[in-house]
Amino acid sequence: MNQPSGSIALRYNNVAVALHWLIAALVIAQIYVGWTFGDMDRGPGRTLWFDWHKALGFTILALSILRLVWRLMNPPPPFPDAMPAWERMAARISHLLFYVVLLGLPLTGWAYLSTGSGAAETGAMTLFGIDNWPIIPGLPRAAHDGFEEAHEILVKITYAMIILHVGAALKHQFIDKRRELNRMPPLRGRE
Repeated sequence: MNQPSGSIALRYNNVAVALHWLIAALVIAQIYVGWTFGDMDRGPGRTLWFDWHKALGFTILALSILRLVWRLMNPPPPFPDAMPAWERMAARISHLLFYVVLLGLPLTGWAYLSTGSGAAETGAMTLFGIDNWPIIPGLPRAAHDGFEEAHEILVKITYAMIILHVGAALKHQFIDKRRELNRMPPLRGRE
């Protein structure tokens, strides 16, 4: 379907839109929670915030898997015809990188917890008030610091990806006048 550069872009389906915005809100909440507990001294208050961090991480992991499965079964709408090839490629790469961080962050966090001294002793961890949440079996204790470093690197990549993603959407919307935000409401304009 040909679209002039100013036309309304084809939009994602409602499930994809709902998952996008729910995951986005959870990621923003996760950033806040991570900054908050990261600056706290050890104790019950920090433990509570850390429990929220773990719970949000597992929720983001589950929703991201659901979103990936949905995307594979329901391909996204095509890019507007006016979008240059290099921007299409950049968008594909950025979407792929988002899946890497949305899956990689919770998995490296889970691996970090699975190789910690508490998990090594009990074979489980606490999550959602459940004391016997499973750890990832078979991971060597020596990999604990590596999983922590990988988690921290993915956090920094996430910050860069959010800035790039929001910046690109705003550029397309307001500079290129391609109304890209209409592809992923709730920022849907008049038709």
